[in-house]
Amino acid sequence: MHNRCYRQDIDGLRAIAVLSVFLHHLDSAFIPGGFVGVDVFFVISGYLITSQISEEIRGGTFSIRQFYQRRINRIIPALVTVVSASMVTGLILLSPADLVLLTKSAVYSIFGVSNLFFWREYGNYFAANSAEAPLLHTWSLGVEEQFYVIWPILLLLMFKVARRYAIALLLLLVFTAFLVSEAGTRIAASAAYYLLPTRFFELMIGGLLALLSKRYPPRNTTQSSIAVVFGLVLVVGSLFWTDKATPFPGIWALWPCLGTALLIWSGLRPCALHRILTLRPMVFIGLVSYSLYLWHWPFIAFLKYLGIEIDLYVGVAVMGAALLLSWLSWSFVETPLRRSGTKMPFLAVLARRFALPAFILVALNVTVVQGRGFPARFSPEVARLEASQQSKPNELRAGCHVPTALSDTPPLDRCRLGAPKAQPDGILLGDSFANHFTGMLDVIAKHDGLALMDYTMDGCPPIAGYNTGKIAAYAQRCLLRNDAAYAQLEQHRYQHIILASNWPDSPEVAPLLIRSIERALATGANVTIILKNEGIEDASTCAIRNAMYARHTECRRAPRGQPAYFKELRIRFPSVRFIDPNLVICHDQECSPVLDGMLIYRDSAHLNDIGSRLLGERLLSAGVGLINATSQIRN
Repeated sequence: MHNRCYRQDIDGLRAIAVLSVFLHHLDSAFIPGGFVGVDVFFVISGYLITSQISEEIRGGTFSIRQFYQRRINRIIPALVTVVSASMVTGLILLSPADLVLLTKSAVYSIFGVSNLFFWREYGNYFAANSAEAPLLHTWSLGVEEQFYVIWPILLLLMFKVARRYAIALLLLLVFTAFLVSEAGTRIAASAAYYLLPTRFFELMIGGLLALLSKRYPPRNTTQSSIAVVFGLVLVVGSLFWTDKATPFPGIWALWPCLGTALLIWSGLRPCALHRILTLRPMVFIGLVSYSLYLWHWPFIAFLKYLGIEIDLYVGVAVMGAALLLSWLSWSFVETPLRRSGTKMPFLAVLARRFALPAFILVALNVTVVQGRGFPARFSPEVARLEASQQSKPNELRAGCHVPTALSDTPPLDRCRLGAPKAQPDGILLGDSFANHFTGMLDVIAKHDGLALMDYTMDGCPPIAGYNTGKIAAYAQRCLLRNDAAYAQLEQHRYQHIILASNWPDSPEVAPLLIRSIERALATGANVTIILKNEGIEDASTCAIRNAMYARHTECRRAPRGQPAYFKELRIRFPSVRFIDPNLVICHDQECSPVLDGMLIYRDSAHLNDIGSRLLGERLLSAGVGLINATSQIRN
């Protein structure tokens, strides 16, 4: 915005946004919905960008080249600074595989598409492994930068072709984009969180406000006061009535966005309440908010990577260090380069501020990938452990194991385990935990001369009629998937049916699972149930970090046991076979993520494929198979 348009209250609103995100990342229990600070930023960006573009279009001075020149000067210098610092730190601290991921994310971030990378790589934004990704927070920059590509062109078209109906068209676009967001959140929640189409309405709310507020500013301070009260209730309330389990964005993102719009609108006629946003500390934090947003997360991610607990004292130290670096970045990188960039030709800005750092990052990424993350920095054991960690059954058997959004996928002939036969002898049903047992079952089924079809889906235990308790669309897809799966059993009459899952602990699951087993047995099949393996905190990283840093952290954990209802199932169904993977994983009341010197987990609960196959071999050597399985249940 031009200096004459500068509003301190908007910087105060930026301060609320960045502090909400920062405090949430330090301790999500403190502000469970602090992530909505990003949505506040989106509305502010939409408002400021649209105000500037619309003013220039009306004055006949708008230039696409100048617009992108301003965006490059505003975004890239500070981003490159933080990315460079993260890369240097990562070269020292990160394992080979994690360094490769960091360099890839750096390239995606500089090109404004890191939201696509993190969605593909980690899926759920709140997944445990994403908490150690130093550039995870750049996903929101990706959304904004993609918006900047589309929005100026769209505004130009609206003003040139349908100026009289621009507001009406924008209202229609906002409403349509909101419906897309709500539908996307119900269909594919992880994608909806990261991607522009389901975030577009938030930025467009800011754009709509920019056009409406010129015609309809507050008439008096009473209206402003009412807007401030409702705006603060919606924004601050969203920090506490949403959390990581809330289906987001969709309808739940609408409230902080509307609250932000009310607060921005009220600032056109400031009132006494509005002065909260113009306090000097708030304005200062708002001024450095972009740098603070960039710097805060790498601090937290690297601390988590090192296993350092973020208590009150560490949290205060992190905030102090991040604020200091943010001020330095704002003073010596952001501000001077933004000002000097206005005096440079567009091609010079494009070449020096964007193309050159992008080229360097791409070259660095190629070097790191070709060098496999420079494993010589650590002992050979690190590379060996990481090799097994990276063997992911969900990726190796993609299409056979599907996300919820592809719940309609039928069983595929190519999805086979065990002996090569024209027709399968049995089928595996279950969730991602059933999927991670595919290596184990492949080994066992080959030994037993059986061919199995695998048919698994994320987050869906093979329990007919079971409501997973997730958002409605996900729960409904699991219900329909299980209906189709059990119809498949009754139609094909398999010789073997294997059910596997991260079996829910809730006692009300028991009657539903009993009925499911009865339906499976009624087909005449031999039914095998694979019990859930023990979850182990830091299972996929503890041994690697020990080897990296010569630590001696204890990686073993006490077993938690199986759901109580399995004792009833054993008595009720004597013909059902049970396979307990914990017979191999756990000994003497301790469960280990390492077996025969190999890491067998890919996260804190899921097995990797190498580990799964190793379990199969060890179970076979103990006489456990699909034809002659043990019925022993570990308590």
